[in-house]
Amino acid sequence: MKNKFFIAFGSNKNSPEGFCPIKNCDNAIKELSKFNINIVKKSSWYLSEPIPKSTQPKFYNSVALCYAHHSVDKVLKIIKIVEQKFGRIRIFKNMPRCIDIDIISFNKNIKNSLLLTVPHPRMHLRKFVLLPLLELDSNWSHPLLKKNIKFFLKKVKYQRIKKLKIN
Repeated sequence: MKNKFFIAFGSNKNSPEGFCPIKNCDNAIKELSKFNINIVKKSSWYLSEPIPKSTQPKFYNSVALCYAHHSVDKVLKIIKIVEQKFGRIRIFKNMPRCIDIDIISFNKNIKNSLLLTVPHPRMHLRKFVLLPLLELDSNWSHPLLKKNIKFFLKKVKYQRIKKLKIN
C-alpha cells in the first residue's frame, strides 16, 4: 500500500559544499526520490525567524506531499541518511543547520516512540510548517488533536514569516 505523508524541509546556513539553504533543500528532495519517495507536490518557500528566538540566521522552509511504499520508520531512516549526506551535524538542540527534514504527518497515523513522534509534536505551533502545509492540503486535520489546520493558524500569531516568490 502506498503511504501518504508530509515532510518539512528547512535550512539556515550554507552546506559544507557552499550551497545556499534553498539549494540544500532542493538537493535533499532530489535525493529522497532516489529512495523511492515520490514527491508529488511542494509548497512555496517561506522565510522565518528561528524558534526559539536567537541571533542565528533566518530559516528557509517548505513542505512536500509524498507517497511511498515505505513504513514511517523506514522513511525516518532514509531522512537521516539524506541529512547526513548533505552535512547535517547535531551538536546541540536548535543549532543552525544546512538541512533539517522532519516527518510532519504520516497517513494520519499516531506514533510515539523514542526515535519518532508522528504527527510532529510541535508542528501545530509553527507557522513555518502550517502555512506551507495549508498550501498543499487546506483540509488537513491533526490526527491527535482533532483540529483543522486553519484552527491552528489562527492560534499561532507571534511568528514572523514571509512567503518568498521563488520555487
